Amino acid sequence: MKAMRAPQFGGPELLRLEDAPDPQVKEGNVIIRVKATGINPADLVRLSGRYPQTLPLPYIPGTDVAGEVEALGAGVTQVRVGDRVFGRSLNGGGYAEKASLPASETIPLPANLSFAEGAAIPVPFYTAYVALHHKAALKAGETVLVSAGGGGVGVAAIQLAKAAGAQVFTTVGSQEKAERTKALGADVAMNYRTQDFATEVQKLTNGKGVDIIIENVATDNLAQDFVALARFGRIVLIGTGTGKAPEATFGVSTALMKDATAYGMVLGNSASSIPHIASTLTSMFAAGTIKAIVHKSYPLPAAPQALQDLLAGKVFGKLVLVPEAR
Repeated sequence: MKAMRAPQFGGPELLRLEDAPDPQVKEGNVIIRVKATGINPADLVRLSGRYPQTLPLPYIPGTDVAGEVEALGAGVTQVRVGDRVFGRSLNGGGYAEKASLPASETIPLPANLSFAEGAAIPVPFYTAYVALHHKAALKAGETVLVSAGGGGVGVAAIQLAKAAGAQVFTTVGSQEKAERTKALGADVAMNYRTQDFATEVQKLTNGKGVDIIIENVATDNLAQDFVALARFGRIVLIGTGTGKAPEATFGVSTALMKDATAYGMVLGNSASSIPHIASTLTSMFAAGTIKAIVHKSYPLPAAPQALQDLLAGKVFGKLVLVPEAR
């Protein structure tokens, strides 16, 4: 098969289109012919070599894939050869023509979704669901602030929070993204380049603050998050921000006065919940309650450019690679 591989860890410029061994059929796994691969900020972390788990070299990035089932490992009964599916190719391997998925995370793709839309689902929507429902325990009528509302997790969190009956605030970097997040269900979209979001939130909530913050850019926002938070509010830390330093600071006294709770999360710790989450989400996608937003598709050899565009913030929703588009 063809795959984008890096001979060593580093930046996107190391990736090259090469011949690579096909993934082997293993018990409990599924091999798919990849039709689309979603690009995530975590791909850059793994490619850089900063991922805490040892990864094989040469390295093929990519976790979120959609395609057609090509082979089944022993014990796999829930899908059949030829089925349209999506899922996570764990620890990488998605920037390729074929990928291996655990059967438990090989999910039938709703008929109304394209392969590109399927590849835009796993990490962003699973993460947003865990953050809102498993961590923050969102209840209808609460207020939610989603940072970086134009990103993959942001787009997912806005829709899921709205579907759960929340009032949704978000931060974005342009007027265009403000309008697009409102179209997805955000009640208020603030431009972080021109507005102090914490001050705006306090004004708009009559000084109460928001009940929940889904924080995608903790390096920049964490200190102000505690200002924007209501008493007894919850912050769920999703990430530091694409390409940002891995540290953040905040005023302890503000956190104490708010009686705040901060949750960290990584999706890998929720693996056992993925089948249930996926079942819930696919029902919502099939009904049109939520949408997978694909900003742009790239041919597989253009993966370095796609990753650079992700770093530059040139995206609303998801960027995807399409292996067959050459």
